[in-house]
Amino acid sequence: MEWFVSCWHAALGKNTLRTGDAVDRAAAMDAVLGEGRHAVRATEGAAVEDMAYVKIGDELGNVSGFIDLNLGSDELRARIEKACARMHERTAALEGATQTSSPPVVAPPVLSSTPAGSVTEPWDRIEQWLGAHLPEVTIIGASVGSIERAVEATEVTGPQELVDLFGHIGGFPRDAWVQLFPVHELFDLDRMVDERRLELEVWGELDEDAGAEPLAGSAAGEAVETFVSEFVPFAGRDGNLLFVDTRPGSRYGCVTEFDKVGAEDVGPRWVSISALLAELADSLEHGTVFDGCWAPTVADGRLEWHYQQ
Repeated sequence: MEWFVSCWHAALGKNTLRTGDAVDRAAAMDAVLGEGRHAVRATEGAAVEDMAYVKIGDELGNVSGFIDLNLGSDELRARIEKACARMHERTAALEGATQTSSPPVVAPPVLSSTPAGSVTEPWDRIEQWLGAHLPEVTIIGASVGSIERAVEATEVTGPQELVDLFGHIGGFPRDAWVQLFPVHELFDLDRMVDERRLELEVWGELDEDAGAEPLAGSAAGEAVETFVSEFVPFAGRDGNLLFVDTRPGSRYGCVTEFDKVGAEDVGPRWVSISALLAELADSLEHGTVFDGCWAPTVADGRLEWHYQQ
């Protein structure tokens, strides 16, 4: 059984990775526990970031605690189990949206005609709709300090709309999670930073193995068939992401889908986060399709999305 554990090494600007194969899940868990402790210690004993990304077979999770020497193996093992279970629950919930109808093969999506505007106006409409239809939902914006730390971690300035979005909603808590987008999960700030680092590491290794030259000079909205540092993901699932493109150009701040196989070759979907939110607010309020083919419904106290041909 394949396993790996990876954590971010700020000094090196890359992930510290341990990986291997085990005879069964129990052995893989033991390997993750042991190697994870080593992975969070860098050269000369300097500690790297505590949050680690682990994989045990097909199970994935983001886990903290490897760096805490006072944390026992049993408790750390429980954290890993909980993190993997949480990731599985969220993945299953998102996959449920596509099980009612499998989309046929269609032409690549085109840029939505919804114009850019204010993030606050459509978000207020979305929040009002959620409050009326899903009263158990908790909506709390991220603090200014946490947003500033996330911006510093990504080393990307702007766009302001992304800052505004997280100021309104810092992610949904596990016990009141909402499938806000049909096939992508809205990230919190930590997940945004972690996913971006992981994608840069994975695609950097793929480009290096393929002998690809470093990219320079591309403009926002232009396909580069890889993941570059100017991409800031704010929603996703299993390597398929929605990201804000912060490269310069007339489409600066556009929102593009990133596919783990086809990268971002389908092109931008919305001109901005505010345009995406405006289309989402219209869909929720009026029951119209979002992203060209998804209709919202509320069932058993949950927001669900159904594919419309």
